[in-house]
Amino acid sequence: MAEREKRGRIGGKSPNPYHEDKKYPEPTQCPRCQLVYRSGRWQHRDEEVEARETHSSHCPACRREMDRQPAGLLYLSGPYLTQHQEDILHIVTNQSHAAAAQRPLQRIMWIESGPEHTEVATTNSHLALRIGKAIEAACKGTLTIKHAQDTQLVRVYWERSE
Repeated sequence: MAEREKRGRIGGKSPNPYHEDKKYPEPTQCPRCQLVYRSGRWQHRDEEVEARETHSSHCPACRREMDRQPAGLLYLSGPYLTQHQEDILHIVTNQSHAAAAQRPLQRIMWIESGPEHTEVATTNSHLALRIGKAIEAACKGTLTIKHAQDTQLVRVYWERSE
């Protein structure tokens, strides 16, 4: 079994099915979230784009959401979670908003809360890691990170017993 390259790939095709190997005509606007592809990346919309006619295509984050294929899954569990769930979910949303301000393709796809655990799905593996590390820093507990072997999916587990 070959050892996995940790720094990413140089050249060749990306194993990420949502990686875009093309450039869109500028400006291209996502009809679902209203992000605009400009200067080679997806950005928040501004007045300049509103005045011009735009092309239309879904951004990679919206395609992931429509396909329900997260790049990051964060699992929160333990008695501490049930006692402080509201505070922990504030950390989750605050980290998501902070990331989206700089990188609008990083967003939460869903948050599913159960009686003993909560699952947070993200469009980007870095966002799941960011949220998990922020919860660990604020609430302590145990953080475990598992990278999938052949896919871009990362699973982050946080647990605190008391």
